[in-house]
Amino acid sequence: LLADADTMLALYPPADAQPVRLTGLERSLVTEALQTGQTQISPAQPIEGEGYVLSFIVPVYDSAGTPQAALLGQVPAVSVQDLARGLQGTLGSGQGFIVDDRGQIIAHPDPSRLLATWTPPQAGYRSLTPVGGGLLGQVHEGRSSDTNARELVYYLPGEATPERHPWTVVIAVPYEVALDIAFQIGERLALTLLILLTLFAVSLIFTARRITRPLNELVSATQSIAGGSLNTAITIQGEDEVAQLSRSFSQMQQSLRQRLDELSLLLSVSEAVSANMDLNQGMPVILQSALRGTGAAGVSVVVINPSARQPLTFGKGPLAATMARYDRPVMALLRRRDNLILRSPNEVQVGLGRAEERDTPIKAMVALPLYSNERFQGVFWLGYRQSHQFDQAEMNLLQTLAGQISVLVENARLFATAEGGRRRLAAVLSSTADAVIVTDQTEHILLINPAMDRAFNLSASEVVGRKVKDVIANKRLAEILTTNTDRLRNMELISKEGKSLYASVSTIVSNQGLVMGRVAVLHDITALKEVDKMKSEFVNTVSHDLRSPLTFMRGYATMMPMAGELNEKQGEYVEKILAGIEQMSALVNNLLDLGRLEAGVELALSEVNVRGLLIGVVDELRHPAQSKGLYLSLDASPDLPAVTGDQSLIRQAVRNLINNTIKYAPGSGNVVVEAALEGQEVVVSVRDHGPGISRQDQVRLFEKFYRVKDRQNAAVKGSGLGLSIVRTIAERHGGRAWCHSELGEGSAFYFSLPIKQG
Repeated sequence: LLADADTMLALYPPADAQPVRLTGLERSLVTEALQTGQTQISPAQPIEGEGYVLSFIVPVYDSAGTPQAALLGQVPAVSVQDLARGLQGTLGSGQGFIVDDRGQIIAHPDPSRLLATWTPPQAGYRSLTPVGGGLLGQVHEGRSSDTNARELVYYLPGEATPERHPWTVVIAVPYEVALDIAFQIGERLALTLLILLTLFAVSLIFTARRITRPLNELVSATQSIAGGSLNTAITIQGEDEVAQLSRSFSQMQQSLRQRLDELSLLLSVSEAVSANMDLNQGMPVILQSALRGTGAAGVSVVVINPSARQPLTFGKGPLAATMARYDRPVMALLRRRDNLILRSPNEVQVGLGRAEERDTPIKAMVALPLYSNERFQGVFWLGYRQSHQFDQAEMNLLQTLAGQISVLVENARLFATAEGGRRRLAAVLSSTADAVIVTDQTEHILLINPAMDRAFNLSASEVVGRKVKDVIANKRLAEILTTNTDRLRNMELISKEGKSLYASVSTIVSNQGLVMGRVAVLHDITALKEVDKMKSEFVNTVSHDLRSPLTFMRGYATMMPMAGELNEKQGEYVEKILAGIEQMSALVNNLLDLGRLEAGVELALSEVNVRGLLIGVVDELRHPAQSKGLYLSLDASPDLPAVTGDQSLIRQAVRNLINNTIKYAPGSGNVVVEAALEGQEVVVSVRDHGPGISRQDQVRLFEKFYRVKDRQNAAVKGSGLGLSIVRTIAERHGGRAWCHSELGEGSAFYFSLPIKQG
């Protein structure tokens, strides 16, 4: 106990030898404690004979609270060392030591480290202190400066207070210790997690089984449904989502089964409708299907009979006989409304006007009108023995059945109409003397009449349905039936019996403009050919006999002015006589030319430049054509090949066609003279925009002396030989002549010339 730094009041334990001497540090701390009244603690300091010592100075106060003395106590270093020794092995390894406020180590397991300076880790270390704190001290990880081994350093700074000294406790632990601790923690954590996962897996398996068992049942049921088994039962009970889903699937299964039954029913009805044209065969199938699909007790169909006053009636079911009494009232009601639905006996009595009937056998009914092409055909209705509510699905089925009935009725009507027409057509074709053959668009034979059988020795049962070229031996007839060109439309053929047949071919075109096939009518012109031959022989004889008198008449008529002067009237008469003589001479010359051609006089063959020949004829007749309001134009390629033929006859044929246009199509504008190569032939044509020629007149255009009877050309003079000469010239060269014309759209005349003569 000290009164001041120099005055010692008491000592414990008593000193045996020399009195205790204070160190300079202790003296200053005693003075500071007496002045400030605060406890002072010295750092470790060496004292001779006692080693390192820590000194504690506590002021002693009087009753007034003033420091009067100081109590000084010395703690040997070995006591602090005991504290440091307690820090060792805190984590099983590593070192712990204590650092005072000046950074000196005051307690360390290694005595050589005492009073050494220690500073917190900085360079080479990284702080492991969590963000936001959470630890009382600081933790750093790095490498030791002494051993270069990785270590963790934890230090806890002390707070300087009157009761506490600001010492720092430091623990340095090798890194493997931290890893061992982490591993131990990880083992416990892993074990805990494993236990939790095991419990979770058991719970999950149990829960999954509870969920998957009904789901598997549901999947199995849906697979059976998808495979077509609609009777598979779905028996999942409960109120959870899976049970609700199973109930939805069950409802869907029932709905699907009902729809499939309806579709099966409608399929059988459609097959019956498509397979039958007879109402007596198709109607029972539909009525039976209606009973099966609706559960009605009876079904009735009433159809208007177009050929009789009484309608056609059909019934099915145990209630059908009773329903027959109501057919007429129901039909009368349905003429003025769309559908009639009566759900109860009272509604049936009121709706049918049978209110006086106490007990009607029909307790409910539904009736639908039958329409085809907006034409009322009849009524389709069903009766029930009990009250009945009609849902939308049932009404849709009934509407479909009503549509099928309408189709069946319309098909039967159309079939009856077509069958009647077919029979009439067959009767007409069988009785006609002209041979007729009809083909389809694929060149298969559809029909031939008995006259065709006889003309070409065919059998309808053997050739119908076969290709034209496979059964028709006559090449020209097969050609006109299979070649898609208008220039083969009219042609003269020779039958197997040697008869002359004039074939007229037409293309069959539908209302939509589609080509459906061809029809050829072959008219027997053998008798006409005989008459024509006799006429030709007579005309040739008469023509030779007329040539000499005409020559005399022309000569004397031209010499009449030499006998004396003629007055004006006489000169006019002479001109008319000469004009008549010229007309008769032209007729005689044409007859003689035609006779020579038909007699087979040899042709003066040479190579003919068709384009050059046409240029000459067009230039020659351009002025006469313009005088009639026509403008000739030529369309012929310069590289058109030459043909082998009689140039004068070919020129005559072209002149006849152009003159024919000048006569019969005056004032029609442009006339095109054309030559084109088609296969191995050169086709020459003359096209105009005149009044046109009817189909019946086109058949005889190329006959001798035939002229179209028309008011427009009644005043046109002609012999009717021009086109006949054209045809004969074309045929003598191995070609053909034909015409294509439409009334009001003009005409086109053609003749063809083979490039080389056969």
